Amino acid sequence: MRTHPLLSVLAALMVCTSVMAQSKGSQGGGHAPRGGGPETRTAPTAPPDGRTIQWFATLDRGLAEAKRTSKPILLVSGAPHCSGVSGMWCPGKVKIDNGWLLQKDVIDASKDFVCIRLTSYENEQEAAFVTKLQGNPVNTVFAILTPDATPALATKGRVRGPGEDFKDTADMVKQMGEVAAKYPGHGGDATPALPITLDARLGLAVASADLQPLVMVVSPDAATRKVLEAKVAKLAWSKEFKGLCAYASTAASTDVTLTGAGAAKDAVLVIEPDIFGASGAVVTAVPAGDVDTKLAGAMRDALAKHVRANKSREQLKRMALAQGIFFETGIPVSGKKEAEDREKYKQELEKRKAAGSTAPKN
Repeated sequence: MRTHPLLSVLAALMVCTSVMAQSKGSQGGGHAPRGGGPETRTAPTAPPDGRTIQWFATLDRGLAEAKRTSKPILLVSGAPHCSGVSGMWCPGKVKIDNGWLLQKDVIDASKDFVCIRLTSYENEQEAAFVTKLQGNPVNTVFAILTPDATPALATKGRVRGPGEDFKDTADMVKQMGEVAAKYPGHGGDATPALPITLDARLGLAVASADLQPLVMVVSPDAATRKVLEAKVAKLAWSKEFKGLCAYASTAASTDVTLTGAGAAKDAVLVIEPDIFGASGAVVTAVPAGDVDTKLAGAMRDALAKHVRANKSREQLKRMALAQGIFFETGIPVSGKKEAEDREKYKQELEKRKAAGSTAPKN
């Protein structure tokens, strides 16, 4: 759903102002909590540079990498929206909400794994995989798997966060190390596939929820996209950029609402998502012929200018109601509580629209 560009800017300024106040008041002047996965809020010890695990965002690419390398799998699933409002991950449990997956020791341990983070309620095949693994695929899901995608640890049924499997992050790292020792894998010289989201729309939502820029490959020609994805993948998995950006690939930039550039073709766009991930501003459009020489600099510049706001769920919901934001999922929401919350929010949104109290659209 489109939002007025000025309103998006004002919304971002409102959140950033709130973040500065919260950081000074509750963090003692230290780093504000960072986003970055279904965990959303993080402990103060999260990496201050915002570097997170670089997740494969689709099941097919993640499983293909596990098969290629014979490495075990760290799997999570979550929705980059809550109650119909996009731009923030919807966590299921307090332990996952406290940022286990953003602790440096866990990030370091994850390097021996193929890390897959699925977007819940978006793809029938992925939902079926999660259902077979742990039952009804409600938010969120957490699992450590063997390279052939079977459980590597004994669990107590459905596990929605590492806090249900481990005593603390030290215990998690210890057990991850034991699994990695059983499946040492092999990296080879090949670069992993670009960890794109299922589509461009989800790319914006995930980037916004992760508080990261989005790097998006655009070409109407599938063969050209494949070539560009391979070039971008070298940067995505490099030491400099790993864990700092979200990625997407699409046939047409018009698949999503973007400002700052015309319709792009055969290019890689570096995008700053809005506060909801409903639209984005193109920071740089790198033509296909310049990707080898200019994309790294464009990504470096975008990251240097990127502002990582600490979003409040209630604040985001109030702003979303004012702007008419509602995130449509790819498949029906199976979580009862989430479905109920989405319906309540949608009814409130319809009331506001009927009363003419939502912001005008483009």
